Amino acid sequence: MVQGVAAVTPNAAMAWMERVNVEDIDVEMCSEPQWSVEEYADETIICDAAAMLKEAIRQHKPDTINEIFALPEAEAIIAFRDDDGCIALHHAVLADDGATLVKLLAFANARQQAMCKDVNGRIALHHAARLGKTRLADTLLALPSPSDQLLESDQQGMGALQLACSAGYATMAELLLKSGAPAAQLVKQNRGGWNAIMFAVAGNRIDILTRLLAADRDGQQLLAVKHDGYNALMIASATGNVLALKLLMRAGHLQEQLLAIDDDRHNALMLASMYGLKPVVIELLKAGFKKEQLTMVDRDRYNAVGLAARAGHAGLYEARPGPATQ
Repeated sequence: MVQGVAAVTPNAAMAWMERVNVEDIDVEMCSEPQWSVEEYADETIICDAAAMLKEAIRQHKPDTINEIFALPEAEAIIAFRDDDGCIALHHAVLADDGATLVKLLAFANARQQAMCKDVNGRIALHHAARLGKTRLADTLLALPSPSDQLLESDQQGMGALQLACSAGYATMAELLLKSGAPAAQLVKQNRGGWNAIMFAVAGNRIDILTRLLAADRDGQQLLAVKHDGYNALMIASATGNVLALKLLMRAGHLQEQLLAIDDDRHNALMLASMYGLKPVVIELLKAGFKKEQLTMVDRDRYNAVGLAARAGHAGLYEARPGPATQ
């Protein structure tokens, strides 16, 4: 049996208060939905019960789980964070335990559980998204105000959609987009400036890219750039992803995509030329704005033709190597 916990007395509360060092209080954590075990006399017992619950979830032991849930202190136990900042809800997702997830969300503190972050700033939906657990994500998103979960970011600035796209889970990406705030999800960029479309292009996930482009109705995410100045078209060009390249150019803002430059003043054509990617070069020039693409120069005054020759790919063009002339 799991031992219960007695309620805290006023003297015990004062003793707990005196043990707290004000220098250790994290202001950012105070802004998140929080609940604690201060109303219970022995935090150690709560901790032990939480550890028991974690192990029971990991080993799929429903009898032990139900026994803990029946305790008067169950709400404090499921709210207890382990050394990784995880609570029971995180562990249910990680263990792919849908039955326990449903029971946890039946508690009155369901929303606080859903928005609780681990040490990496990840809520339960983030773990479901990165692991492709669509069924569990659907259960989490059935809570009121699903956009709160959808638009939450981890410490790297990754939202659920970005995590799903970076891991290549098309069904998960589709669920997330359908669950609310698709435009707001698409506009999210992580600390490196990557958005969901960029991850789909980099991973050569055409199925995901197609879904994302359909959701990006105004095409604004085609113009987003990451911290080195690359847009999605540049990623496709530099990696030789011809099919993604075609989809991006058909999606709109063609001139802006083709003539955008990165931090070294390279456009998409220059990048393809540097890497000797002839199929990409052909598609870019066929798309239009040929003169503009070819006459742009980088910081060293090389155009696409010069960059190709300098990198040993002179066969891409009929041109002599060297700085571009104006």
